[in-house]
Amino acid sequence: MGRHIYVHNPFCVRKCPYCDFYSITDRSCAEAYYDAAVKEARFWADFDKKHGSSGDNGPDTVYFGGGTPSCVPEELVCGLLEEITASFGIGSDAEITLEVNPASFSKEKGKKYLSSGFNRLSMGIQSLNDGVLKTLGRLHDSKGAIKALNEAFEAGFANISVDFITGVPGQDMEMILEGLKTVIDMGVKHVSTYSLSIEENTPFYDLYKDSIEDLLTPETERGMYHMVRRFLRANGIIPYEISNSSIPGFESRHNTAYWDGADYYAVGAGAHGYLNSVRFGHEDNVESYIKCACAIKENDILKLLGYANATPDSIEGFLYCEERLTLEDKMREYPFLKLRTSKGIDTAEFYSRYGKRFEEVYKNVLESNTGKGLLAVEGQRIFLTSKGLDLANLVMEDFL
Repeated sequence: MGRHIYVHNPFCVRKCPYCDFYSITDRSCAEAYYDAAVKEARFWADFDKKHGSSGDNGPDTVYFGGGTPSCVPEELVCGLLEEITASFGIGSDAEITLEVNPASFSKEKGKKYLSSGFNRLSMGIQSLNDGVLKTLGRLHDSKGAIKALNEAFEAGFANISVDFITGVPGQDMEMILEGLKTVIDMGVKHVSTYSLSIEENTPFYDLYKDSIEDLLTPETERGMYHMVRRFLRANGIIPYEISNSSIPGFESRHNTAYWDGADYYAVGAGAHGYLNSVRFGHEDNVESYIKCACAIKENDILKLLGYANATPDSIEGFLYCEERLTLEDKMREYPFLKLRTSKGIDTAEFYSRYGKRFEEVYKNVLESNTGKGLLAVEGQRIFLTSKGLDLANLVMEDFL
């Protein structure tokens, strides 16, 4: 019976020009924010005891993301985790992840994180080429990234994931592979690689929206993607999802719970959760979050999440309903989530969940995409081919 909890830290030292996640640079209210997050965590823990039905989704997981959790005083982060583990009764075999930035990490912080219960770090290195890091607007250089990674190991962390971004203007394959080789040789167990995405309302969108394909063609970007996967596999870091690879046994349990369609709690401004077939989000507003999280009314939450008759679409200044999923919605979402993973769709699991045969529900879509060489079928398993990975979004949309 696994409970999965996502915590959002909205604070950053500086906003990266490619990032469209909710974050702010004014950290003056960090203490008040974390006090409010403690109150929200206690609420959800009580809620879990009364209404929780997490199902069989493996051991508990907790994930602190952002933003940059390591840029606020570690006492705040550690105190919130300790409250969560105590109030939820998080199991000793839980995976507890903290996102950190090399520029705001130190061995001393790492030791405090570890002693408070974190057992996995996700470090946003992005590149080990100084030119690429400058283009990305990162606060660290390559030496700073290597120093932070060494200090994370010295602090006692054995399970460390690093993020890399590919497809950056001015980047070439040699830069990427050299960086990956360095972190693998240092002992990293998990690597997340993301192709640069030009999102609206970011400085990168204004800078590159009309020229990104001139700087880096889709063919070059796709070539990078497949070369990275081959390189990682050859070095024992096995791709298990579109953007994630690991040494077997070190896959992200928390992210896997998302792809399995598991329920998960959410804490913090900008955090998103999924409970009782309702996908919900917190407003992107730290000030209103602090006020509302300190005065949560259980009846309002029950209504929003459909546990009571009335189902309003929002709790002003705090939570809003993104989507209420029907059985048909879940059936459509299942392949969308599962095709992200290397295991792909399990037709027996689909039948067990929904009482219908996948091959019958999606007969036309399946025949069309296997005929195009985008999907492969092996027994009860259906998964994206190498060609399908390049057109993954189109394949997934077919099922929606």
